[in-house]
Amino acid sequence: MKRYLLFSLGMLGCLLIGTACKNKTAGAPAGVSSDFIAFYDRFLSDSLFQIEHIQFPLEGIPDNADSADVADGNFRWERETWKMHRKFDPKQTGFKVNLETFGSDIITEQILHESGRYAMLRRYAKMDGDWRLIYYAGLNPLAEE
Repeated sequence: MKRYLLFSLGMLGCLLIGTACKNKTAGAPAGVSSDFIAFYDRFLSDSLFQIEHIQFPLEGIPDNADSADVADGNFRWERETWKMHRKFDPKQTGFKVNLETFGSDIITEQILHESGRYAMLRRYAKMDGDWRLIYYAGLNPLAEE
């Protein structure tokens, strides 16, 4: 129960911060730069490109995190154990993707299951002219209200 609460609070914090200072795209790429869309499409289809565009060790939260993983904030994804990410087909998976921009160089991707019970979060930043994945919160249950 505690782990659900902590993860939900973390996700809620990301959502609240995003609501305050973002250009919401409601799942569509409107307002998201064409160079990011090109990067994003390649990132999710080319495994070598993906690995080259991740800021390892990558800050984040593991899948099915427990309260210790969330509380200490020291979890990092490593290159050696990274599993390739692919695009989600909402019709087949039930997951919806929402891209939000924070200025011109940070984009947050919220991946939420249609049930509202599970979510993932990826954050990208433009660094030295290239987009990179800088944060990933794996698949975790959200707190039930």
